[in-house]
Amino acid sequence: MLDCDVMTGMLEKYDSFLTDFAVSALRQMDGNNAKVEAKLVEFLRGRMFPVSVECMTDYLAKIPRGNVREQVVNNLREMHATLMDMIAFISAEDSRQSVYLPLIRMMEKENHPHRSLAMTTLCCFDFPEAVNNLALCFSEFASEMRWVTLVLLKKRWDEKFVPVFIKALEDHDPEVVRIAILALMRANVISALLPIRQLLRNSSELIVLAAISALVELGASDSLAELNDLYKTTDNNQIKASIVSAFGELDGAETVAFLATCLDASDSRVRANAIIALKRKYEKQVAISADVIQRISALKNDGNHRVQADSIHTLWVMGHTESAADIEKMLFSDNEFTRSAGAYLIGKLKLYQLKKHLEVLTADASWSTRKMAAIALLAFGESGKLTLKHLMNHGNSDQQIISAFASGLADDSAAIEKLIEQSRSGGEIAEMAISLLLEIARTPS
Repeated sequence: MLDCDVMTGMLEKYDSFLTDFAVSALRQMDGNNAKVEAKLVEFLRGRMFPVSVECMTDYLAKIPRGNVREQVVNNLREMHATLMDMIAFISAEDSRQSVYLPLIRMMEKENHPHRSLAMTTLCCFDFPEAVNNLALCFSEFASEMRWVTLVLLKKRWDEKFVPVFIKALEDHDPEVVRIAILALMRANVISALLPIRQLLRNSSELIVLAAISALVELGASDSLAELNDLYKTTDNNQIKASIVSAFGELDGAETVAFLATCLDASDSRVRANAIIALKRKYEKQVAISADVIQRISALKNDGNHRVQADSIHTLWVMGHTESAADIEKMLFSDNEFTRSAGAYLIGKLKLYQLKKHLEVLTADASWSTRKMAAIALLAFGESGKLTLKHLMNHGNSDQQIISAFASGLADDSAAIEKLIEQSRSGGEIAEMAISLLLEIARTPS
């Protein structure tokens, strides 16, 4: 199975591919198109990327291992999108041959180190030969190259890629199978339903979780019995929690009764997911009994912060809006995650009477609490943005950087400039600024 180090190494491999492409494209130029040549030079110098690969790999080495995959995938797709834009630009300004020929040459050399990446790029530009070659050669690539191929094709989805993704369901690497499942479910490929259901009994947690998500996305209500059986037989609480979420989405007469029993589960993730699943049922106008609502209310005093927050939010949605005091109590907890959950609820429910607490929490000792408080302020529209602007200019160093991040999420160019400046300062603040810049870069506008 691909590990974090191999995934991180793919950023360097992709950067090498970009360099190889840009150099080859420059050599195709006849010297008469200064505009394109200047753009390629900028591309080579990395001017089109907010954070260098070197900085990114250093950053990835310091974050929790569980967060590495998502960061690598996001950055690979950003790099790929930049390449696609560059190819489209050159094709419009110069000639298709000058930009596609380097990729075709890479694809045609069986031992070229960037063959699969060139093939994948050409597939995204609708080259039939590249699509056919990829279907034939996919299983011959190294596992990390199979993985990155699917990561990029999933983002640039086209029905012609279906055979590659179906084939990848049988791959021996769980990371490859996971990406294939996610691609097929997002594209609503019904023909993949049966092979995905068969993966529920796979030995890999990664694959099983992806299969459950796919069954939900594909609306496979006829799989409820299989999911119930899996819930009873598995010892994996993450899988159990995922099944509970699935019962909240899929239609079935037995789903509410099942979810009610899960409110008493020993695992906090299962309890929290059961609450949210019941909220989803309520939002779909499924009747929830007074007894079940009372059991959800009792979980406001649960020992887990997420269960508390989900209980309060769900009750609020159901019309029980007398929880402001419970939320305020959370803000003064010794547990940083409980304080964060309280801040989240203030923003989510737009509790103007508690808004002042968010400003105080932007100076909290906990990074996660500061971050949540700043983001929650955005929920209050212009008044929240004005508070963030004031903190960005007059708060302490922690408040300034976290307020710049939240303001940057709202497309405040001055805030983004402040983060860029801090990212070059060195030390812990610089690392935080880089992390926040990366979050802003991948947040949909």
